[in-house]
Amino acid sequence: MEADARSGSNGGCSEQQEHDISNVQEVVVQKYEARKPKWWVKLSGRRATRAQRQTIQHMTLRGYCFSRQILSDFSRVNNSAKHSSSSSAAEQLSREKDDSTEEDRWRRMWWNRSLAVFDENDGAASATPIINTVTNSRNAKHAQKIQSMYSNKSPLVPREFERIVLEIGFGSGKNILANAKRDENTLFLGSEIHQPGCGAILQKMEAEMGLKIKAVNSDTEEKKVDTVPISTENSNNDQVEAIPYQNVRIFQGDGIKLLSHLPRKYLDAILITFPDPFPKEGHSHWRVIQTNVLEEMHRILHCNGKVYIATDAECFNDWTRNIFAKEASKGAFEEVTPCPDRSTWLPIVSYYEQKGIDEGRHTMLQCWKRVGV
Repeated sequence: MEADARSGSNGGCSEQQEHDISNVQEVVVQKYEARKPKWWVKLSGRRATRAQRQTIQHMTLRGYCFSRQILSDFSRVNNSAKHSSSSSAAEQLSREKDDSTEEDRWRRMWWNRSLAVFDENDGAASATPIINTVTNSRNAKHAQKIQSMYSNKSPLVPREFERIVLEIGFGSGKNILANAKRDENTLFLGSEIHQPGCGAILQKMEAEMGLKIKAVNSDTEEKKVDTVPISTENSNNDQVEAIPYQNVRIFQGDGIKLLSHLPRKYLDAILITFPDPFPKEGHSHWRVIQTNVLEEMHRILHCNGKVYIATDAECFNDWTRNIFAKEASKGAFEEVTPCPDRSTWLPIVSYYEQKGIDEGRHTMLQCWKRVGV
């Protein structure tokens, strides 16, 4: 996440801050803290412009931006089932089971349907949906929302992808768009916690795809023009392939929290580029790389799937290497050396990276491969 405010610092680590975590063996194992402090939100959490918010709404209706409400309902159903007293629900949501579990097949089918990913095995996932295992009163009150969540389907034409890559914290989105143009057979799912970043990338996509709406006299007429979905009835394969960024999906929110919603062995790679390093020792629980985060990454990555990390903060680079090394000792990850050429995953020098270079910092790259079963 290329945040506007780098933890109230210049983006790197002071000598004292580097000394605080120089002994990487003493890093405390802790969980990722999604809730950020008020000062961080105040510095970096500005709202998107009105035009950007409208674009987010338009692109959500078209299927290129993921609905936050749908994902919230999805989370509510899963959490309620997880904490349900029903033994069948608890068993069905157990993460200790393999990929053949009914819940995981349903979860995979739901994500494929929501992201417009064609999978010939989805037909076999017509098992009893997870919502049938949720019987408590809290979910009964939200039955309509749950049903809307369960029936969620992207208006885009489903297509096959060779790979699925998640970029966590894409900033302005230039890197994910460059990768999408370079590799049209890979689906790029991008998450960004800052609304202006999501608005900026969606505005660029809308303009280059020729979907930008011109002003009209009638609000009703504008709404009709905007909500026409891209479906198999009004698009053929040649037309879909001619439109750029058909392999990009945007999620506005915390990408680390998104990990727990994805099915097992769903992703081929995860990119984390220039996240906020939170250089102060007391702020380490807000760093995106934590032991529980790596456990989720191991769960959702295919065997030999890779995690790419770029940073210009030495304290964060050391912290990341130490956390991964601990997981590597358990047989979960191994480092890929030398790190793959950045042109294959980080072709763009962003504004924040260039700013760091101008201030005397250098970019450090890491790549870790998922191993084990």
